[in-house]
Amino acid sequence: MLKNYLKIAFRNIARQKGYAFINVLGLALGIGCCLLIMLWVMDELSYDRFHENAGQIYRIEQDQFYSERTFHVNVTPYPMAQGCKDEIPEIKYATPLPSPGTLLCRYGEKAFFEQNVLAVQPDFLAMFSFAMIRGERDNALQQPHSLLITREIARKYFGEEDPLGKVLTVNNQYEFTVEGVLENVPSNSTIQFDMLLPYGFLKDLEFGSLESWGSNSIVSLVQLHENTDVAAVNAKITELRFRRVEAVYQDDPEGLERFQKRRKTAFMLMPLTDIHLHSYFGYTQSMGRILYVYVFSIIALFILLIACINFMNLSTARSVKRAKEVGLRKVVGAARRQLVLQFFGESVLLALLGMALAFLLVALVLPEFGALAGKDFSIKDLYQLRFLIGMLSVTLLTGIVAGSYPALFLSSVRPVQVLKGTLTSGRKGSAFRKVLVVLQFTLSIMLIIGTIVIFYQVNFMQSKALGYDKAHLLYIPLRGDTAEKFDLLKQELLNEPRVLQVTGSGHTPSHIGSNTSGFDWPGKDPDYSILISVNAVGFDYVETMKIDMLEGRSFSPEFPSDTANAYMVNEEMVRVMGMESALNQRLSYGDDDGTIIGVMKNYHFQPVDRKIEPLALYVNPKRLNYMVIRLQAGDIPAAIEAVESTWQRVIPAYPFDYHFVDQDIDEMYRGWKDMGALLNYFTILAILIASLGLFGLASFTAEQRTREIGVRKVLGASVGQLVLLISREFAKWVVLANLIAWPIAYYVMNNWLQGFDYRISLSWWIFVASGILALVIALLTVSYQSIRAALANPVDALKYE
Repeated sequence: MLKNYLKIAFRNIARQKGYAFINVLGLALGIGCCLLIMLWVMDELSYDRFHENAGQIYRIEQDQFYSERTFHVNVTPYPMAQGCKDEIPEIKYATPLPSPGTLLCRYGEKAFFEQNVLAVQPDFLAMFSFAMIRGERDNALQQPHSLLITREIARKYFGEEDPLGKVLTVNNQYEFTVEGVLENVPSNSTIQFDMLLPYGFLKDLEFGSLESWGSNSIVSLVQLHENTDVAAVNAKITELRFRRVEAVYQDDPEGLERFQKRRKTAFMLMPLTDIHLHSYFGYTQSMGRILYVYVFSIIALFILLIACINFMNLSTARSVKRAKEVGLRKVVGAARRQLVLQFFGESVLLALLGMALAFLLVALVLPEFGALAGKDFSIKDLYQLRFLIGMLSVTLLTGIVAGSYPALFLSSVRPVQVLKGTLTSGRKGSAFRKVLVVLQFTLSIMLIIGTIVIFYQVNFMQSKALGYDKAHLLYIPLRGDTAEKFDLLKQELLNEPRVLQVTGSGHTPSHIGSNTSGFDWPGKDPDYSILISVNAVGFDYVETMKIDMLEGRSFSPEFPSDTANAYMVNEEMVRVMGMESALNQRLSYGDDDGTIIGVMKNYHFQPVDRKIEPLALYVNPKRLNYMVIRLQAGDIPAAIEAVESTWQRVIPAYPFDYHFVDQDIDEMYRGWKDMGALLNYFTILAILIASLGLFGLASFTAEQRTREIGVRKVLGASVGQLVLLISREFAKWVVLANLIAWPIAYYVMNNWLQGFDYRISLSWWIFVASGILALVIALLTVSYQSIRAALANPVDALKYE
């Protein structure tokens, strides 16, 4: 019996090749898109869950309460981790995760800059499940200059040699002995590193604030004992910080009062497994990467719905053509149960063929998709049991629902109705198909609108005026003792004709990350607190960056006092100070009084999606971590070669390393650009799937109205009138879909745009253009079948049926 069902099913599929192709391809594309997106979503949800103790590990975070807004940070004072372990019994292990910066590492003739380095406490290895493949885990990182490296780093420096006991020279002065080799860190780990050093090495590097409870600089992680009350630990951490600060100011009650007014803080723990998806930093509580997960999960659902709707629509439409077959089968003795099984079997078989084709398509495009999404996917990821069960369930459900109309309705008709020609498909079936088509295009139009809005928002951020000239501007990190030769290097570079200007900065030009609430000025309310960004710079900073001045002057070596007590501020700082003009006003930090010598126009020193914050610049040669250079336009490669030659002549001990500011800025928005690119592809596929369904449905509609078209043509109707007759009905469906999609898309995209301090407006043309595009696509899809039906010989049409 089963063999007979399959034979009949394959025979029917072969008899209607075009319909079967459209149905299988549409469903395959929909399932394929869903597979790709769900692979990405499952990878995002898997971050940090491979650690054995993941459920007990937390990152210490804090809310800082200022007069105008609350500022959220995920960094702490340096002593926080150890202090928590020592004084809070609920905490089992703790480790800070500071980076000692980029280190120059040498082994023999091999020398590389290593950026992905962490300085940790021994507890780190007890907390996390990073696999050690060489060495003794229990005794690692106990010695001052011990070192753990990953498998990749071991191969990079030592090749096939045994790395244990080998010595790496760091920054040309420290010797570290390799104690162990760890497996390469998984890509789905929030904590990424190539090397682990003892935390005590920071003292060798003379890191400031190692004992300070007033600054916030590093990530701190703790592991709690099982069944610990997290809220109680939050309160204890907050109280611990208060006690430690109180002890610092025990002889200065006024200083303690000022500190508490400026820095009202509440600490809290964030679960390790939430960090990747829910982290945020700053004034705006953004959703983090979980937003991407929601967006692409909805897109996957939309595309799968569109594909399933197609499948059901075409299946129910074509089933009407099989009414005579059902009547004849009943006449020759077929039971209803047999007919039900036959129709369900055919529908499920087509759905399974679609799923098989989907897996084949996904296997073909998986490498390209992984590269675009920044993931390292492999074919084996497709064969996860829960993944296969989920896709198979969706496929079977689609096949069963699509087969339900012919299986339940046609199998119940009386043979006499069919054989006399009195059976009609009924208005309910036609109305149901119309509803499904409207829903399809509603979802497609929403995707089109979302794609356009994201494209223009990202383009707006990238093209927005920064307030300085990013072109031909590069910076060189000053590592180790290279800063000691800053003045000599600057002078030598200025002798190069292709170098226009040179200055220094504590931070990269596109991202100043330091801030403080410690500034005072005349007339400031003692209870008023606000965070102010600060940056140490060199002379000629404003001129090199090409920042416009509003009043006053920039820092100059002609004024020796500029290195001691001078500040430059931006417009936003003047607004915060509540002054018409801040020029020559006093600006104090702690016990150090300074004077504002110049006011700059606001410029973007952080990502463009953030509001410009108040900024104060000061000169301090000892805090310059970067050399910033403006090159002459023209032959940039020759200019870089000249800079490199000068660097190697002045600082031969360190390899030359440089970065362009405009490339940094582009990198800031890579995530949004990648998201936009993926959305483009999936939107195009959604439209293609909907169009395939519409093409098949238009073919069915034209076939159903063959006799009507023949009669109208005999009575004098033109080809254009006949095309309009068929196309008009589909056009109405698309127009209705627009009316449904527009308000929903407006609400969703307007909420999304609220997360940006600088954003585009939702113009009416975006919605109209999306609607027109959907309408044109629909009409072009339908027109082929309409024109074909209109051009048919009316004699053949009148013979129909």
